[in-house]
Amino acid sequence: METKDLQKKCAETVDKIDKKFNIGRDAQLCFTQFVEEVGELAKDINSKRLRGKDPDVENLSGEFADVFMLLAKLAEMHGIDIEGALDKKIEKLKVRGYLD
Repeated sequence: METKDLQKKCAETVDKIDKKFNIGRDAQLCFTQFVEEVGELAKDINSKRLRGKDPDVENLSGEFADVFMLLAKLAEMHGIDIEGALDKKIEKLKVRGYLD
């Protein structure tokens, strides 16, 4: 799947959930939910260190997906093409000498 298609699929998935639960999403709500999901991901990643147990891979996978879906939706809300933004950033890093 192309990155643009993946971004669109993620954003549409968030839209469908919003419609089902009658959520009026704006950029602020999307961002705060994104931060919340990043926190849940961090908690799972740190479970070995903080609670002495390995992270549940299935749950960890779901947290990564939640983060990515909300990031894609947030980017869409701001008119950002993630693939294009990544390409531009990588080029800048090359020019700065960080990449070969």
